[in-house]
This record gives sequence, structure tokens and C-alpha cells, in this order.
Amino acid sequence: VERFFESTVKMKNAHSPAAFRAIVSFLALSTVLMLLTQTTPVFDYDLATRLGFQKGADQITDFGVHVIRAFCLSDTVVFIPLTVLALIGLLMKKRWALFPTAAAAGISIYWVIAYGVMVHNLNGMPGYQAVLAAPDWVIMGAYIGFGLWNLLYLMFRGDRLVG
Repeated sequence: VERFFESTVKMKNAHSPAAFRAIVSFLALSTVLMLLTQTTPVFDYDLATRLGFQKGADQITDFGVHVIRAFCLSDTVVFIPLTVLALIGLLMKKRWALFPTAAAAGISIYWVIAYGVMVHNLNGMPGYQAVLAAPDWVIMGAYIGFGLWNLLYLMFRGDRLVG
């Protein structure tokens, strides 16, 4: 069964457009990054802080930790399953894959904007010392840009991904 699935995926994707490869790569990378940076803090926030995935309470206060954990839990139970479904469906060239792909693109845009505004607005609050560094803004900009491009591609050429 596994060999059949692999050969089917290889045959169906043999002539895939560059957009297919870009979207699948972005979804796969996002899934891995989210599992590390968002799921880890759901189960062990201190470990995520030590690994540099999240800021500690000394930088963002206990309240900030709870807010970040809420984002992490949401990503774990909503965003990650959507990206996995999208990946499976796209690799199998199923039309239904366009829906979780679009949802993941929309969430990619939304969470970056919400998080960026939150960090910006909380700066200067008592006990809050976290700031976004240049690499953070680059990653966030990439998520917004790719999310927008992904949505536009899905709207106007989505059938090419599964056709």
C-alpha cells in the first residue's frame, strides 16, 4: 500500500507547476515550525523558552505567557491540522485540499498581524520587555506575503494545483 501511494503521488506530481512545489514546501515547513515553536509550549512552556521558541515571563509577564499559550494552543488544534490536511490533499491531487490550503493561508496572514500588533502595543507596559527583532519581522513579512500570494493563486489558478 505504501509503495502504491508513493508511486501515485510521484506520477501525479511529475508535471506540477512551480506554484505547487512552493505551496507544498511552505505548508510542510510551516507544519514543522509550528510543531516546534507552538506545540512545544502547550505542553512545556519552560522548555520552549529555554530553546528560544518563546519569551519567558521575565520578558512578557505571566499574563503575556498565558496569551502566547492561547495562540500556541490555537495553532496546535487548528492551524497544524489544516496544514497537514492540505498537504495530504494536495499530494493526492484532491480538490478538497484547496479549502484547508486557503484556510491555512488566511490564518498565516491573520496570526502574524495579530501578534505583531499585540507585541507593538504591549511595548512599554509594566513588566513587558519583549521586542521583535529584524529576523522576526522578516519571517512575519514572509508569512503575510506568502499567505496573500497563496490566496490569490488559489482564487485564480487553484484548479492547476489539483488538476
